Amino acid sequence: MKKLKIAVLVGGPSLEREVSFVTGKAIFDNLDRKKYTVSLVEMTKEGHFFVTENKVKKVIDFQNKDKNKFDLIFIAMHGTPGEDGTIQGMFEVLKIKYTGPNTLSSALCMNKIYSAQIYFANGLPYPDFINFKKDGWKNSKEKILDDVNKKIGYPAVIKPVDQGSAVGVSVVRNKEELKNTVDKTIKKFPWLIAQKFIKGQEATCGVIEIDGKLFPLPPTRILPRLGKFYDYKSKYKKGGSTHICPADFSPEVNLAIQDLTLKAHIALGCRGMSRTDIFVGDDKKLYILETNTIPGMTPTSLFPEAAAKAGIDFSRMLDLIIKSSL
Repeated sequence: MKKLKIAVLVGGPSLEREVSFVTGKAIFDNLDRKKYTVSLVEMTKEGHFFVTENKVKKVIDFQNKDKNKFDLIFIAMHGTPGEDGTIQGMFEVLKIKYTGPNTLSSALCMNKIYSAQIYFANGLPYPDFINFKKDGWKNSKEKILDDVNKKIGYPAVIKPVDQGSAVGVSVVRNKEELKNTVDKTIKKFPWLIAQKFIKGQEATCGVIEIDGKLFPLPPTRILPRLGKFYDYKSKYKKGGSTHICPADFSPEVNLAIQDLTLKAHIALGCRGMSRTDIFVGDDKKLYILETNTIPGMTPTSLFPEAAAKAGIDFSRMLDLIIKSSL
């Protein structure tokens, strides 16, 4: 049987670039060499592509001579442009196959405002929020501060609209903290969301496609160790968090988490895989936080850990993701 030629795509210009290399290496190392010929392709910060073969860097020209070099691109780039539909759109135009959700689904999932609107339209629970851009903050600061006070309350969560891995996320407890945090954050991220803080426990749940059918993975309860919430340090530093998988919620809550995750995956048009982060509120309600189209595959990542608990080892998990993309 002919081996498939797979390119694991890493790098890019985003703030999650370094995490992408760790995810990509794990994918690269665990792809079955009996089934695949595997290459590691890097996107530079400037947007160029190259592969290292026999310790020599070679430029990859997807648009011309290398259009048919690979049977499939396994996208392992977190953040922009790997996760927001940009790279997916490029590959679709070039008719190059790639893993994960398509252009529209990726774009919707990456943008917290648009994904929230999809959740609301499908009756899926999401914390109350407002959003504002840099010009709005500059020209209507007092109105925004007033809106947060009246519509969201404190504590509130401030997030960039289009970042992952908890990049730029802060929890503020009063008007002064909000003002100072937004003044600082909006310089780097020009579109922010102010969201109601949900008191409760953090959870996540993945979905994987097997022979055209969607299967929810066991939910995971997350206990951050290095931050007050599941922030960047808690996600990626060794010992940053404890994962309880399957989650030690009641069977009814675990089933509800899986059901909500499946509904989010379908509503956002995901393909192959996704992972939805959920809060189990002290008010006994569930709240979706976001749906991730390229879950981390690092040694501390949640998706492969949950797949393993479902009896799907790393290599088979990658096989399933690839099969759903061909």
